Amino acid sequence: MACRRELHRRGSRRKPLAALTMAGGLWRCFTGASRPSQTAWEWWESLGNPKWVCSPMIDQSERAFRILCRRHGVHLCYTPMLHAEPFASDETYRTTYFDAWKVEELDRPLIAQLGGDHPQTVLRAAKILEPHVEAVDLNFGCPTEDARKGGHASHSPRCRRYGAWLLDDVPQVTRLVRTLARNLQVPVTAKIRLLENRRRSVDLALAIQESGASALTVHGRTRQQRPKYAEKHGIECLAPDWETIGAIAQTLSIPVIANGGIETRQDAERCLAVTHAAAVMSAEALLEQPDLFVETEELPIPRMFRLAREFLELAQRYPSPLKYPSTKSHLFKILHRLIDVDQAMCRRKAASGQQLTLKEELKLKLMCCPVTDFDAIHQALDYLEAHADEQLLGDTWYRRWRPNSDVMQSRVRRIMGCW
Repeated sequence: MACRRELHRRGSRRKPLAALTMAGGLWRCFTGASRPSQTAWEWWESLGNPKWVCSPMIDQSERAFRILCRRHGVHLCYTPMLHAEPFASDETYRTTYFDAWKVEELDRPLIAQLGGDHPQTVLRAAKILEPHVEAVDLNFGCPTEDARKGGHASHSPRCRRYGAWLLDDVPQVTRLVRTLARNLQVPVTAKIRLLENRRRSVDLALAIQESGASALTVHGRTRQQRPKYAEKHGIECLAPDWETIGAIAQTLSIPVIANGGIETRQDAERCLAVTHAAAVMSAEALLEQPDLFVETEELPIPRMFRLAREFLELAQRYPSPLKYPSTKSHLFKILHRLIDVDQAMCRRKAASGQQLTLKEELKLKLMCCPVTDFDAIHQALDYLEAHADEQLLGDTWYRRWRPNSDVMQSRVRRIMGCW
């Protein structure tokens, strides 16, 4: 354990790409049941001991966004989740949903995430990915209905479930990890949610480690703790359990990445202090603040437009292969505090000739831009910036499900006192 901590404290200096491409080979040299922690931590060090991590997100952790986050302090990024079944068999799906076929030094180190429930199918998909990434991650964390159903029947007809819905079947989870760990030339990692009690969560994490995982991301909420239930069960249902992440990090001998409840840089620092994890991962808050992990005193409006323009420039340089790119979706989140009004309401009011509020007018200006017309989007940003006013600023996009964060903050203060 002391060796693990010492290795992590060496810092997060980035290695050159040449060193990263050797990470898989280094990992294979040390493979063996007798030295799992040395294997995992040497691989982690080869990545530069990453501290701040960009989460895998459905269609929204694409290359342009990943590079934007890396510009502003993120050390390690994940691809959007890829469905293993179509990725293994459908070239059109592969070229549409994976955007790292061409090496881009600005976008490394990179981990690809797969969702699926059949070990051999997931392995076939992983074998295609392994030359292009530093590791392959297994999704045991997604709590959505899509994950419960195994994805859409059109592209994953044989997949029964993936994500957090696999956690009911720990033997299946370990089969998936073990199959990839034994057959890939790059490390295997996993992302989980918590189970209903700490003991079961720790046992699950240990089982994944013993099956060959080289790192584990732990989202500090259960499958039932989702924003859609906040109104019914109260805001406390969203509070992340950093204590249990800490218990897992203390128990395992591989790097643990803490996830959940990260809204600010200060939250990330507190999470590290509480969990003693190797790194912290952000998803939702990073979508709104791609510079989340950087200390800044920049005023909100200049900061939002600076990030929006940076992202748009990168989206032009690294176009998304998706038929409907998430370019405007990213901009809506980055600019949310300025244009936090309902899109459908904006359209209805405009169609019926009703007078729009300034926020609605600004939102509609961006909404009406074709997603591939970058000139129109640039012009819309110019218009929004010219009419922006601090009095228009509302709450953050991260807090859209959290009208009162007092409970979460009091929980953070309480657990800080326990460590």
